[in-house]
Amino acid sequence: MTDRKIDTIVIHCSATEFGNRHLFARWHKKLGWDDVGYHFIITNSYPTKRSWYEKKPDFKSDGKIEKGRPADIAGAHVRLHNENTIGICLVGDRTFTSKQFLSLKKVIASLRRKFKISSIKGHYEFDTGAEQGKTCPNIDMDWLRKLLS
Repeated sequence: MTDRKIDTIVIHCSATEFGNRHLFARWHKKLGWDDVGYHFIITNSYPTKRSWYEKKPDFKSDGKIEKGRPADIAGAHVRLHNENTIGICLVGDRTFTSKQFLSLKKVIASLRRKFKISSIKGHYEFDTGAEQGKTCPNIDMDWLRKLLS
């Protein structure tokens, strides 16, 4: 359990058609961060740049839930709103798979049991996300909240 008062889950997208925890951690460390900024990453069937460019999907990776930062450590995923949030990143830009949505439901159900989650938001719904021009996760959040309830 964590001493952080976590009450909000933030849904993100990677804005890439490929990726995994290892890749995002490398990119985020280049930005000067300690580790990957998200607490969970839900992969699609293209874990690497090569698999995407060669159009060789790895179906075993589709919907895989990867752990990022531990929940007891604040993420680096929504500027000025990391202390009370858990960040979940769906790998993809504007399209996601049914396996990713099933995994998202599973992760959120688990987090709801563990923490007192009062809100699920998309990155674009935060003031700092809007200031940065974020559209992430590129999903209608009212629709997604209904799907997840």
